[in-house]
Amino acid sequence: MPLSFINLLYLVASVLFILGLKGLAHPRTAVRANLIGAVGMLIAVVATLFDRNVLGSGAEAFALIFGAIVVGSLVGTLLAVKIQMTA
Repeated sequence: MPLSFINLLYLVASVLFILGLKGLAHPRTAVRANLIGAVGMLIAVVATLFDRNVLGSGAEAFALIFGAIVVGSLVGTLLAVKIQMTA
């Protein structure tokens, strides 16, 4: 990926982090803010993996990133369902 696109992704991720932190200040917007922050983190991690060519390039890199997202989402969903919010 071109460097300017990677920098744009980092900028978008940082804006999403800031919006997420701002939204966490109010109970009625906290759920949405948490989701916004999570999307920002996803963008930052994927941008870093592509920027540093950690996983190589091409379809193999996309498959590894997609697989990691699926596994992480499954684990996170299972834990969110099993563990109560106040635990």
